[in-house]
Amino acid sequence: MKLAPHLLCTLLAMTPLTAAADFIGLYLGLGSWQGTPTGNIGRTDIDLDSTLNLEEQSNNFAYIAIEHPIPLLPNLRVQHSEMNWSGSALIESGTDLNGNPFTTTQQADIALDLTHTDATFYYEVLDNIIDFDLGVTARLFDGEASLTQQESIELEAVVPLLYGKLGVSVPTTGLAAELSANWINVDDFRLVDWSAQLNYEFDVLPAMDAAIILGYRSQLIELDDLDELQSDARFDGYFLALQLHF
Repeated sequence: MKLAPHLLCTLLAMTPLTAAADFIGLYLGLGSWQGTPTGNIGRTDIDLDSTLNLEEQSNNFAYIAIEHPIPLLPNLRVQHSEMNWSGSALIESGTDLNGNPFTTTQQADIALDLTHTDATFYYEVLDNIIDFDLGVTARLFDGEASLTQQESIELEAVVPLLYGKLGVSVPTTGLAAELSANWINVDDFRLVDWSAQLNYEFDVLPAMDAAIILGYRSQLIELDDLDELQSDARFDGYFLALQLHF
């Protein structure tokens, strides 16, 4: 999936900060997230676990980040995250995802796809032993939720989010801890996506470092009849990643 150019337009109104990175750096990362869905979705509060039988599933993610010393120009991080779950479940009569309820009880193929791409523009407010970033994210969802073809809804939207990251490094050890989050709470829509991670960075080449990252990610999505969809769902799990820093 390609990141749509109009994602950048949602960020034009942001107020720049004066702090910036004191070096030029390129970060490349690749990892896997073991996400477990809980909560419910749909007009009749369809339980993702007990009703739809959606369980922990491995999903891949990849990212690239560019940091530079130009004061007024934000740094950029682009991340693509797969979020796919599928299964089969016995759906009872009256179950309603988005306005077309089942008239009989039947076995159904289940698919939930919340795959998205983030474009995050941020400034490094602090960049030393303590690392503190602030910015905004444009998140492009490109997925769907379906209970067979009878009840299916496309999940395509661009969502603006506030972004923040706080990190602490242990000098001379290569160890660091980070806490980051994307957040929005507007009218009938609330999304809180946070992660906590431990990094171990080591030298590979004179101009390249590598890091092994172990973390935990949680994403909460609450919708109250927004675009024919209701949701009070959470997706949690551990992730493991490898990062290269040039």
